[in-house]
Amino acid sequence: MISANPLRARRLVLAGVCLAMLAACAVLSATSQEGAVKLRLRLIDAATGRDCTGIVRLLDKDQRATPLPGLYDRLRGLKTAPEYAGWHVVPAKVATTSVARGKYQLEAVAGLESQLVRLDLDLTKDATDMEVRLPPAFEPGKHGFVAGNTHLHLMKLTKDDAEDYLRQIPAADRLRVLFISYLERFKDDAEYITNRYPIGDLPAFNATGVLVNNGEEHRHNFKGYGEGYGHVMFLNIKDLVKPVSLGPGITGGGNDDRPLRPGIDAARKQGGTVIWCHNSFGYEDVLNALSGRLHALNVFDGSRRGSFEESYYRYLNVGVRMPLSTGTDWFIYDFARVYVRGAEPLTIAGWLDGLKAGRNQATNGPLLTLRVGGHDCGDTIELAQPAKLKIEAAGVGRHDFQELQLVHNGKVIGRQRTAGKAPYQVKMTEEVRVEEPGWFALRIESTTKNELGYQLFAHTSPVYVRLGGKDILDLSAAAALLKQIEEGQGAIQKQALFSDAESGQRLLALYTDAAKELRARMNRNSR
Repeated sequence: MISANPLRARRLVLAGVCLAMLAACAVLSATSQEGAVKLRLRLIDAATGRDCTGIVRLLDKDQRATPLPGLYDRLRGLKTAPEYAGWHVVPAKVATTSVARGKYQLEAVAGLESQLVRLDLDLTKDATDMEVRLPPAFEPGKHGFVAGNTHLHLMKLTKDDAEDYLRQIPAADRLRVLFISYLERFKDDAEYITNRYPIGDLPAFNATGVLVNNGEEHRHNFKGYGEGYGHVMFLNIKDLVKPVSLGPGITGGGNDDRPLRPGIDAARKQGGTVIWCHNSFGYEDVLNALSGRLHALNVFDGSRRGSFEESYYRYLNVGVRMPLSTGTDWFIYDFARVYVRGAEPLTIAGWLDGLKAGRNQATNGPLLTLRVGGHDCGDTIELAQPAKLKIEAAGVGRHDFQELQLVHNGKVIGRQRTAGKAPYQVKMTEEVRVEEPGWFALRIESTTKNELGYQLFAHTSPVYVRLGGKDILDLSAAAALLKQIEEGQGAIQKQALFSDAESGQRLLALYTDAAKELRARMNRNSR
């Protein structure tokens, strides 16, 4: 039968279509609600009872990390093995995310200082409010320690993303001092987002509880990413030291006439702190260390290149006062930081004063404490004659760091294995007879990896000992440094592009003079 009212028929059809669409939407909505659940997370510092920031991840029944939309990716910019993936930042307030319904294991941690908490979560039903209490593994503030990172660059982020990164991740890792640095590299630096910040303090980040300062990485390369004269950080400077980068390998033109030394002197003149990067990487490190131009040595900032014996201990064993430091270079890929004992209230300058004085340690795992004859790291003990010194040493951390080691003049003279369960602790008391000048330090020896997949390390700066008014000068260490100087000079002769013969002779003379001065020290000591 044909309808006598076509308009009414069309309205009926349209109404039917609308009802069908509404029904479909309801079904989809129900399906969506059945497939996802809201999770509200809050982290509590169990020592204080206050809200805190930290990082969390959810693992499914197959131990695979689950995405947490709405939370900032702690591993932003990094390539991470699946077993270490999935960490996200929870700010110091309630954070909300949504995940597929199911049963999970939640892991939560804050910096190095909290224990790792694991909880089973049943998210098969309604929205869940989760309050996670984080017990301390150790409390550095009780020892006067403040955590900092002295080497960080970010790249391939938008300015807004870089702002989020710097506001969220350092605080979640419980850093309180952070140094980003301006770095020039031909063409590539167009994507170095941290280059867009002004030199000096960045007070816009103070509200996060982290003091941020922008300095400079001054460096020379023979090739784009290979070895050259070396890399140094200039921290708490007032103005860029120019040229920032040296050598055609990194600048895309020019020559290798200029060493790092003039830039180092310029940075020191304006009150900057100078830190050598990447252990002993670079040919000019020994020259600047022996001449007293370096304030500290960064270890494992970007890789585990080198060893303490091959770089750090050689300096100490020829009487160079050299504190340790560390950072993470590109992105905060590890929990690595330097704990510095400094004055309150906390300032960039005050924290760096503590670092330069050697009242510190570098670690990505446990916190170490060392007392030698009643003195702390950075102190100098003056002995008129040989004597016995009481040594009290300890380490504590959430991971099994396996072995605490007491080092005297580059040799391990005491060992103590960890025992028990998290937080792992070990104490050592020794009485050592000192019959020569030198130094004591504390370190760990460990194959354990942390939550981000990096092998644990920890090492204090030394307590120095002068005997009869003399510092240590070990001839074997001096000979090893002399060999480094000569090998560096030879490598430069083969690789450098000088503007003329005179410029080459002037630069190579720095190495000749350093070798001559070191031989003179060795001769004086052997008489």
